[in-house]
Amino acid sequence: MIIAYVILVLAVVLWKGYFAWKRGMRTYRRDLQEHDSLREYLLGNGASKRESVRPFVNHAVARALKPLCTQWRLLLILVAMGLLVALFK
Repeated sequence: MIIAYVILVLAVVLWKGYFAWKRGMRTYRRDLQEHDSLREYLLGNGASKRESVRPFVNHAVARALKPLCTQWRLLLILVAMGLLVALFK
């Protein structure tokens, strides 16, 4: 029973992580296409290549992780299921 619970939790975490990664990458690519002039401006003013993509990466990470932080009900259900599995073991 514990193994089934661990597999369930891992599956949910991987599923949510995959879609968060996908959302972040889609946002990053779209921002680079739509705001390429900002990147060129930063590069022209002495920013390194790494510094020029930092605003795009920050926005992509925030957009990818925000839905995960607001899904507290899912985490509550997983914790409750874990407690039930531990109690009825």
